[in-house]
Amino acid sequence: MITEAYRHCETIVKEHSSSFYRAFGILPEEKRKAVWAVYGFCRTVDDLVDELEPDAAELQLGLFEQAFQRFLDGKPDADLIWVALADTFRRFPMDPLPFQHMIEGQRQDLVKKNYATMDELDRYCYLVAGTVGLMLLPILTTVRSDDMTNKAIRLGKAMQLTNILRDVAEDYVRGRIYLPADLMSFYQFQAHDIPQGVIASGWKPLYQHLYDMAEEHYQVGLSAGICYPRHSRLALAAAGLIYREILVESKRRHGNVFKERIRVSNKKKMGILISLLTQRETWKKLNMSEIMS
Repeated sequence: MITEAYRHCETIVKEHSSSFYRAFGILPEEKRKAVWAVYGFCRTVDDLVDELEPDAAELQLGLFEQAFQRFLDGKPDADLIWVALADTFRRFPMDPLPFQHMIEGQRQDLVKKNYATMDELDRYCYLVAGTVGLMLLPILTTVRSDDMTNKAIRLGKAMQLTNILRDVAEDYVRGRIYLPADLMSFYQFQAHDIPQGVIASGWKPLYQHLYDMAEEHYQVGLSAGICYPRHSRLALAAAGLIYREILVESKRRHGNVFKERIRVSNKKKMGILISLLTQRETWKKLNMSEIMS
């Protein structure tokens, strides 16, 4: 049953995130399977919000939250996601709080369609992405510190800001504006300017502001790599650098994220992985800023 459960979670990862699958697929088996279980949880709760009508999503999210509480009470449902996650919780010192915060963040997407301030958006980025860093931390390393915790959160926030920039037009069509109103006002950009695309007044400086913020999060988040065991270090760097490539490509397009969804090619993903693997033996001497330059 446990073997089947992990295979089920692995299938979810394969279907929904080839980047995540490639990056963490280089982990030792026990850690790799635990990562698949965490991804299965995150993907399930995310799909409840994105694929259902609001009323149905709220109902299902409530039922999912109840199922997680039963899980924490030692009475998990028979669903394969819970089976895999229960085994992961037995093998690693998992903290339930990030999982609960993830649910909170997904619920926020049902009721909050825009953000007044960057502080509000930063909190949202923590809830839906920074939490993933915290979920993975006890799987990837036995060493814990406040600095590592902060950097795990920062890497998650970097990825979420990348999503927000990549998907700004798509989110607008769905009635969601993640660009914070205070920044839009500062750069004299308005939500209804989004259909104009890259030529809209104020877009490029607003884009650059969020790009710089995401890039700083990547720099800080990936700088924790040296504190991880070598195999985890490679997986963490691969995940971060592959996802960062979306941000890099948006820069190559001069902030034009409106016409075509940015994707990282399989060739580019493999190139990043091969580059990291060839540096494996000299990693202790390696500074992440050198990789990213």
